[in-house]
Amino acid sequence: MIATRDDGRRVDDGTPAATSVRGCASLVFGRRGPRTVLLRSRVEAPLAVVRPFELPGGRLVVQLVTLGPGLCSGDVVDVDVIAEEGAEVVLTTTAATRIMSMDPGQHAEQHIRFRADRGASLEYYPALAIPFPASAFFQTLEIEAHPTARVGVVESWALGRSARAEYLQFRSLISRTRLSIAGTLVYADALVLEPARHDLAGAGVLDGRRYVAAGFFHGVGSIPEADPVPSSDRVDVALALTRPGLAYLRALADDAPALDAAVQGSLERVARAWGHPLARLGRFRC
Repeated sequence: MIATRDDGRRVDDGTPAATSVRGCASLVFGRRGPRTVLLRSRVEAPLAVVRPFELPGGRLVVQLVTLGPGLCSGDVVDVDVIAEEGAEVVLTTTAATRIMSMDPGQHAEQHIRFRADRGASLEYYPALAIPFPASAFFQTLEIEAHPTARVGVVESWALGRSARAEYLQFRSLISRTRLSIAGTLVYADALVLEPARHDLAGAGVLDGRRYVAAGFFHGVGSIPEADPVPSSDRVDVALALTRPGLAYLRALADDAPALDAAVQGSLERVARAWGHPLARLGRFRC
């Protein structure tokens, strides 16, 4: 099977992965007059796609579904999405992604590739991902965007099911993100959590937090001021520009409602900066 080294490179250790599947979703969106339409799609289990829903202003919401209990050992999922010139797309998932328990030495992978052409808008806001005990997950997210495109990505992770006392019981959670504009790398980020190798519970800013969110936004001229909210020690959140036109989001929270409120507040600020209504995704999730 394919194993992941500390540096993120993958090697074949020669052992077979049992009952694994390779699924994919390949979607191409285009602009037709005032509307965005799904031009082409190819989907293979365990992925499925719910029909697009049109939002005011011509944007489409597309829901990705993972069939079955979740991502299992040996599973490999590929997601390729192209937003052609002027297309406006919001991608989400219908429910939390569960990364199931696995035998030692096995893991699941997901590889996501996005392309946003001239004047396109491509946003990716999946629901929470939850790693189960002994699970291992490796993800890459590669985005290529035109300088005039808008791109938004926010991913949220639970660090185990708190109600079952599974905090930091997974083996590894690795996600690497890269954004290139006109072929030039402008943003790179990595989330690497390996509880068995490092004492993460009290490490730095993590310090016992149960939920993590990370993301970025390209095509943001400025970040509007946040509305006044009561102070809380349940969440830490940062939303700021790293360079002209590019903003990052980071959030750490004690519980899911606190994380969701922090992320939604940040998305509202970015929506104001982009000059369009926030896509309310709650109605598209279970």
